[in-house]
Amino acid sequence: MKKMNRKEQNQWIGTQIYKKRVKRKWSQEKFSEIVGVSRTFISNLENGNHAAKIDTYCRITYKFNISLGELFRDDENNAEADDILFMLSDCSKEEINAFVKKSKVLLLMKSRKTMFVKF
Repeated sequence: MKKMNRKEQNQWIGTQIYKKRVKRKWSQEKFSEIVGVSRTFISNLENGNHAAKIDTYCRITYKFNISLGELFRDDENNAEADDILFMLSDCSKEEINAFVKKSKVLLLMKSRKTMFVKF
């Protein structure tokens, strides 16, 4: 997948949610009740106008009976991303934020071809 900006990411995730909701023949109203958010929020989420908090994505994926990895990845065979998201599923927000920060540092260092990493 090409690198996307935040708006493109929101639109892509929103499309994934829309496809999965329609596949189950749920209206936005019914789905919003199932997830515990407003119908307007679901509409904005599906249209890429908003992103959700991680706990909302967790509720959505739980109701779809899929993993976070299945919602966020574009390649159904990308087990590595699924494994990472599964490991993070039991983490606190602080632990997830620490993981994201360290991952960003690693990616930055890799892009600069830095050979040594110390945490």
